[in-house]
Amino acid sequence: MPFRKDTKLWFWLILFISIIASIIGNIYTKSNVLGGVILVFILIMIPFGIELLRGKDPLIYYGLDFATLRKINVKSVLGIALLVFGVISLIDHFAFNLFKLLLSYNGEITVGSAAINLAKSNAFYLAIIVFFSGTLLEELWFRGFVQYKLNSLKFLKPLNPHFAIITQSILFGLAHFIPIYYGTSLSLSLKLWFFTYPFLVGIINSYINEKYQSLWPGWIIHYTNNVLGVLLLSLIYRV
Repeated sequence: MPFRKDTKLWFWLILFISIIASIIGNIYTKSNVLGGVILVFILIMIPFGIELLRGKDPLIYYGLDFATLRKINVKSVLGIALLVFGVISLIDHFAFNLFKLLLSYNGEITVGSAAINLAKSNAFYLAIIVFFSGTLLEELWFRGFVQYKLNSLKFLKPLNPHFAIITQSILFGLAHFIPIYYGTSLSLSLKLWFFTYPFLVGIINSYINEKYQSLWPGWIIHYTNNVLGVLLLSLIYRV
């Protein structure tokens, strides 16, 4: 195994917490616990496993080792996360009134259902664990696996990194938009917001990750936004 000694522990910790998070999330939403654990394991091991087969340390390849984290200005990244969350929340409130829609959630919306259930049940603290695996998997696959592999294609070199960034952002937006489009009766403009929001976040995270050559910044921004979103929903439910 090509892991460096100082990254082995972090790798196993990521895997352990992700599995625990999937167990808690599936129990809480009354979903298939075993299926959730297997899915999370597979989703983590595919991008990591490919790098292991290539003889590389996957944590270093994706910039998820602690040595890379120490080089990142975490305060600046958190500042960007708060700014992104503030702007998105204002658009939600003034343009789409999305929070009121979520407050009247009736089981129709599939994307974000776990977050809504957490907020409604006063279980905000669970989001700290549950969102660990969700945000990691999305960053690992979209900003990591898709973007990194597109960047490595020789015939696309003249278009990189912008082609890879735009492509993964579109795919990230579609992954959130398609279940909403086919699974709800929301207005088209609101459905499109479920594409636009993740698309923009994907663009922001990608360029910041590109600057640091690491998935840490995007993961921090993504995780912070998700947790703050549940916190805001929890506060609204109490008003």
